[in-house]
Amino acid sequence: MKKQLTAAVLAALMTGVPYAAYAQEAPPPGGGMLMRADADHDGNITRAEFLADVDQRFALVDANHDGRISAEERDAAREAMTARRGGGDGPGRGGGMGARADTDGDGSISLAEQRAQATGRFDRLDADHDGNVDKTELAAMRGRGGPPPPADAPKN
Repeated sequence: MKKQLTAAVLAALMTGVPYAAYAQEAPPPGGGMLMRADADHDGNITRAEFLADVDQRFALVDANHDGRISAEERDAAREAMTARRGGGDGPGRGGGMGARADTDGDGSISLAEQRAQATGRFDRLDADHDGNVDKTELAAMRGRGGPPPPADAPKN
């Protein structure tokens, strides 16, 4: 259970959009929640597969289908995920990882903003820059506790 929860949290952090819609299903064998993006089940995630998965999750969280995810929609998705897990300590904050995608600062996330954030994350996962994230790259990511930081991230 701990591995499933860790994989779900990692997947949510990977794209910035709550993973509420996928929390009900068991992760695919050998790849965790991120492998849900592997549409052709070949063990690799292409950029196109990754972005298609982002688009699908964006549509699920965009409850009013206005093409933007508001803080309220992020909160509702988090609350639904927490309820399915059987716990939690109240509503979300509407910020966190999802809010980082709001690059224009208007309080909501457009699909373009979400895709831009996801593209950056994919590029960091794709260590050999071949346009695919394979099991070796996923294993390396898990060994580091997550995707590598952006190249321009401050060093501690």
